[in-house]
Amino acid sequence: MGQGSSKFYAVPIGEKKEGESHVYRNPNNTEKLLDNFEGETTVQGIFLRSCRKFPNNRCLGKQIVTGENSRHYVYKTYIEVRDIAELLGSGIKNMNLIPNPVQYDGQELRMIGIFSKNREEWLLLDIANTLYGNTMIPLYDTLGLETIPFILEHTQMSTLFVSNSSVDTLLKVKEYHALKNIVTFDELSQEIVQKLGDKGLKVINYEEVLNAGKETKHAFAEVHGNDIFTFSYTSGTTGMPKGAMLRHLNFVTVAGGVVYQGLQFYPSDVYLSYLPLPHVLERVVVTALLGFGCTICMYGGDVQKINIDIQLVKPTIFVSVPRLYRRLYNAIKEKADKLTGYQKTLFEKGLASKMYYLQNGGHVQHKVWDNLVFKKTREAFGGRVRLMLSGSAPMSPEVVDFLKCVVCVPFLEGYGQTEGCGGSFISRADDPISGHVGGVFSNIEFKLVDVPQMNYYSTDKDEQGRPTPRGEICIRGNGLFAGYYREPEKTKEMIDADGWMHSGDIGMVRPDGSLKILDRVKNIFKLSQGEYIAPEKVEGVYLKVKGIAEVFVYGDSTKSFCVAIIVPEKQYVLELANTLTISGTFEQLCANDKVNKFFIDEMVKQGKIEKLNGMENVKKIYIEPTSFIAHGLTSNTLKLMRHKAKEHFLKQIEAMYQGSE
Repeated sequence: MGQGSSKFYAVPIGEKKEGESHVYRNPNNTEKLLDNFEGETTVQGIFLRSCRKFPNNRCLGKQIVTGENSRHYVYKTYIEVRDIAELLGSGIKNMNLIPNPVQYDGQELRMIGIFSKNREEWLLLDIANTLYGNTMIPLYDTLGLETIPFILEHTQMSTLFVSNSSVDTLLKVKEYHALKNIVTFDELSQEIVQKLGDKGLKVINYEEVLNAGKETKHAFAEVHGNDIFTFSYTSGTTGMPKGAMLRHLNFVTVAGGVVYQGLQFYPSDVYLSYLPLPHVLERVVVTALLGFGCTICMYGGDVQKINIDIQLVKPTIFVSVPRLYRRLYNAIKEKADKLTGYQKTLFEKGLASKMYYLQNGGHVQHKVWDNLVFKKTREAFGGRVRLMLSGSAPMSPEVVDFLKCVVCVPFLEGYGQTEGCGGSFISRADDPISGHVGGVFSNIEFKLVDVPQMNYYSTDKDEQGRPTPRGEICIRGNGLFAGYYREPEKTKEMIDADGWMHSGDIGMVRPDGSLKILDRVKNIFKLSQGEYIAPEKVEGVYLKVKGIAEVFVYGDSTKSFCVAIIVPEKQYVLELANTLTISGTFEQLCANDKVNKFFIDEMVKQGKIEKLNGMENVKKIYIEPTSFIAHGLTSNTLKLMRHKAKEHFLKQIEAMYQGSE
């Protein structure tokens, strides 16, 4: 366990104040919060340190497709990446691609944009920007056509690096504001170049910028910890997104904090990057791994073919989000349910045995069962994974424990938000208990503040009478963003006068100092009888119902009950039709009253098992055949955007409430 071996995840500091818990810190940093990574305070510093320590290590891997079923990876070493980034950064200077730096809050912001899926050039530009003190502004597809002009106006950027697929979106945008240059990673047709030219945009090839860098190479800029490394535009559940300004120090101290959580990364580690880089979770993971000399391989560009990428890369570290892990869990479970005879017995025995060892000592590996039963599941991840990590939303303990057993590796849960640079808490590899997000990072401290209207108090105790404070999670320290760009009022709403950032999430401190996420303050709604409902908690219960893939729970404050939109698993519904002796297409079955009654009965049954009260259990459901993702109702981290879901399903919601109070 090394530096993270304390059995307590967090320890209280100082005196408890009225209406809030103690302040808690990581046991390794009770006196002073972590403010560096091995002495470095900038992303530039940690990357150059890796170039000195691991010059010939593979740094970036790019997938090359040579035929229909033929593809392989080619790699660049740390030194090669540094040299290309030097050319790219120098080329940006020589071509004057950032002609109008912005003076903001005592800093000069040299902003440059990127609009592309994860690819090698994305990180080469990111590194070039850290070497020359530029601030990266990433755009992404789910922002939408109204939002892109807003960001272009907001930042007044002159230059945007793009990939082929993003150009199509860009051409549909109505206004470009200060944008003048499009640097394209791919060859564009003459027709597209002409169309962009007609809109006043000059097209420059990526290679041209590299060649311009060869003419005059510039010395690296002097960068400081408080300089803005990147903006991260939150996909905002309401209105236009906010530009969270993240500092070098934020990324560096999250990366430096992992060792104090008992986590070790090695130069031999290999990572497959497929989660969107504009999102802070992927960005901070990649930045940390570059600091340890690891290899980052870019996926092939199609998430549907991620299995092929995994087999080529054979990653040692695997990171994903709860929605994708749940899909995986359902797929493995479905296969297991179809086993018969000897194989079924073996699987069940193996799983039961591993579950026992997991819950009595935290062991995820077993000499016999891993080879006999779980070899294929392990190989589905390439066979080399030694660590799995989930971030961005809480996961159910059953899913985590199941995956630990069948993939045979530790599964860590992290918690953070954009404004806290993605990583604020993480569980430990040797912890036998799931269902919490572990301990606070060394770079921040946290406290919980009472939320009386939801009955969460810092004085709460568990069934054994032990103190288990509950309340809104507030954090302070070196992980906190510098504020929302050009929105000081919104920054003040987020960070109070004492420097505490109010997360909007409800947590509970367990007796060992770990944090369990319970609820979301901002998503609660009130029913007509004054009852507060936390939809995410209710959705978490219904997702355990067999056959349900996605759920959206809604409550109108003028009505006395909740309703839900569910997306079922197609195969399950088709098989269910035989049991219910009905027929039809998948879409017809979703609209069938018998199917509706079956699912609502199962949901209410699950609600009773999980002790949902009468108000929390939904009274009516609408069954939607198409995934929320396909409807564009999720953010870039696949979280449900409630306001969009409400608008999209307004007719169905109104129909469910028809004639009721």
